[in-house]
Formats: sequence, structure tokens, C-alpha cells
Amino acid sequence: MTEPCLELVVFKVKDVDKARIARRAAQDTVRTYEGFVAWTAYESIEDEALFADFVLWKDLQSAKAASDNIMADPVFAPILAEIDGIVTISHYAPERSVEGQAAAA
Repeated sequence: MTEPCLELVVFKVKDVDKARIARRAAQDTVRTYEGFVAWTAYESIEDEALFADFVLWKDLQSAKAASDNIMADPVFAPILAEIDGIVTISHYAPERSVEGQAAAA
């Protein structure tokens, strides 16, 4: 049995507007990748140049295969060019999930 894999990428960007546009194009493309489930893009409230991507994959194997594809996919070149530094890239397996009563905006 395989578990879903959460990929967390936190990075700084050179130009926020260019990075937003490039990241949206990358999101549209990754939808076709094998094992892709969802990608939620966040931007820091305190530092506009700090981005965080939460990408959910069917399993770790799909996440790792996608990383090879991303490096070769020309659609990802613009977002990769806007990265000014990586804070973290990590993969996570679920341990426990709870839900609150408040709804996300």
C-alpha cells in the first residue's frame, strides 16, 4: 500500500510578479504529471519574496519522478530562473490528520 506524499518547497524569489506568472504556468503543466494530486501555492505575509509550495503526490515515487521531469521541462525554466534561494525541499508522509470547525477562506 502506498501513502500520499506531501512535498514542501520554501524558496525566495528575485521578482515577485515574474515568479507568480511562472509558477502559475508550472502549476498548469504539472497537472499532467503521473501521480500529481494537488498544488497549493502560498506567499509569505511577512516577506513578499518568500514563497511556499505544498504539492501533494500519490506517493513518494511519483514525487521523485516529477523532480526529474521538472528539471527537463522547459515550462519550469522561468520559475527556476526566478528562484533566489531554496529554504527547504522536503517530502512528508501523513502521520495524523484532524479537522477543526472553522472554514478556510
